[in-house]
Amino acid sequence: MSMNTKSVWVLALGLSLLAGTCMPISPQAQAATRVYKASTSYVRANANRGADTYLQTGQYQGAEAQYAAMLKHNPKNAQARASAAMAQAELFKLDAAEKNANDVLSKNPRNAMAHLAKGVVYRNRTASLDMTYKNQRNELLEKSASELRQSISYNSKSPEAHNQLGVTYRFMGRNAEAMSEFQRALDLDPRYSEAILNEGIMRMASGDSAGAKLQFERAIKLNSKNYMAHYRLGEAQLQAGDAHQALNSLNTALSLDRGNAAIMAKMGDAYQVQGNSAAAIANYRKAIQSNPSFMPAYMSLSDIFDNRGDGEAAMVELRSAVNVNPHFTAGRDRLGHIALTVDKPDQALQYYKEALKENPNDPDAINGMSQALTVVAQKQANWSQSMGSDSDLVSAEQSIQEALRLNPNDLRLHLANLRISQLAGKPNMSEAELNNLASMAPRTESEQMIQGEAFLALGRYPEADQLFGGMIQANANNPDKLLVIGDTLKVNGNLSGAQMAYKAALAADPSSLKAQRGLQRIETAQAESQKSLRTAKALNTWRRTGKESSIDFYEETLSQNPRQPEPRLELSKLYEKTKQYDKAARSYQYYLSLRPDLPEKEREHYLKKIARLQELAQQNAGPKSAATSPAQPAAATGAGAPAAAAKL
Repeated sequence: MSMNTKSVWVLALGLSLLAGTCMPISPQAQAATRVYKASTSYVRANANRGADTYLQTGQYQGAEAQYAAMLKHNPKNAQARASAAMAQAELFKLDAAEKNANDVLSKNPRNAMAHLAKGVVYRNRTASLDMTYKNQRNELLEKSASELRQSISYNSKSPEAHNQLGVTYRFMGRNAEAMSEFQRALDLDPRYSEAILNEGIMRMASGDSAGAKLQFERAIKLNSKNYMAHYRLGEAQLQAGDAHQALNSLNTALSLDRGNAAIMAKMGDAYQVQGNSAAAIANYRKAIQSNPSFMPAYMSLSDIFDNRGDGEAAMVELRSAVNVNPHFTAGRDRLGHIALTVDKPDQALQYYKEALKENPNDPDAINGMSQALTVVAQKQANWSQSMGSDSDLVSAEQSIQEALRLNPNDLRLHLANLRISQLAGKPNMSEAELNNLASMAPRTESEQMIQGEAFLALGRYPEADQLFGGMIQANANNPDKLLVIGDTLKVNGNLSGAQMAYKAALAADPSSLKAQRGLQRIETAQAESQKSLRTAKALNTWRRTGKESSIDFYEETLSQNPRQPEPRLELSKLYEKTKQYDKAARSYQYYLSLRPDLPEKEREHYLKKIARLQELAQQNAGPKSAATSPAQPAAATGAGAPAAAAKL
């Protein structure tokens, strides 16, 4: 400010004070007063314009700071408060934004900017990791649309209100209406870059990367400081496979919004596409340092380590994520999955249970828990009776029943429930339903997988081999799906099938460390199984009069690798000698399934033995349970496949 201007202001101030004494004021003094008032109005108007420019160009942090300064000077400035609420809504400071908007609306229910801010608040709440909001997604989006329509009714000439309504419609899947609102915004202001940006986002979502890039470039020409347009352009370039150009665009976006964790993480994605894992990890770490609550960065880090075959390091990253945000169910689901692949089913079960507490309908947690429950129950089945009601097997039954109560139509949960019933000594309760699952006509790959697992649960190995073999062949060029098939087979104890899937994944992607680690784990499981088998044989030889210890080791051998005919036969004989007739019958049926090459005369011998053992099991069970006893086995079919009544 110049000295002349200061002098005029001082003079005007003095004269205004004199005016308070009712003394006459000269024309010169009146002119000076007008200059002072005009200068003050100019400064305030300029401040308003600066804050509004920040808001209109998407520089929300600057806008919030400017409006905060204005409110400090004048807390009753309703428009500044409503605009501050809008900036805070875009910055995901949702509680503060809602409070400011409600404060304005309590005094003026027709304030268009306050309704606009509330509409954005409701929509952005759907991105919350808090299950209270996630479960209210549809309701929140309806509220968002209602608030935005009210904003338009009070200010129909606002391009931003139409643009924001379009975004909410996009979230609701009402794409035609969304595009219509973006066009209305552009009709009102052809240079409104946000609407052009959002049209680009919709093009990218529909797979039109080239069209999306043109829209983003157009938005940048209209507003070069729109960091989101630069970010989205980088995203589209990365989607098109141009990681180098993507990094250029993302660097520009980051220079405009230096603390943005999403931009840093997307740069990590671009470096990962280039094969520069060190730079990718560094950028994910920067994203977490900038915003510890940005969960996608933790997930990306865990993926890098998991793909290297280092599941333990991947779990460390995910544990950090759930420590920062206990409501991060996707992180717990991922922890459970990795824990299963590194042979820690007990930990997996705990993570899935925690995830289901947050969201009882989480499909990933439900599917994962069904696998974890089965593995844990298999390990505990051999000695659960001695542990009483606190055993893991009993706990597994209770957990799966609760999950089924909440999700009665989930086929994978039914499969887990049936297998656990088998392990709990109630095969008759599960036999018919397992055969129903095995007989279904799969409509999806997921149902195909469930059918294959039912075959394995029934001991129908030839059919399981045919089904999973077909899936492996169909996905020969898809290493990710092959890894999923391998993990599923390994969890179900089908080590030979899992080995085949991992080898196919390695053929499709020779650099797959995860496939290599899967093969190493199978070798370890096979070695452990052989170790238990040697102990079982030794005990069986040395202790002719007491078979309990050798039974334990044979069971342990087969829990690690069930597809071993010789141990299965020995265990069947031991069950028979110790008068565990039901177990003996089921174990002999498994043996027949494992020996499709068995001579017909020998097969007939075992079928007669199975029928006799089932009769003895019924007699020993007494009249109360005879009605629910397992059915007699039918003749073996196919290449030595067991009867439809085959049970674990």
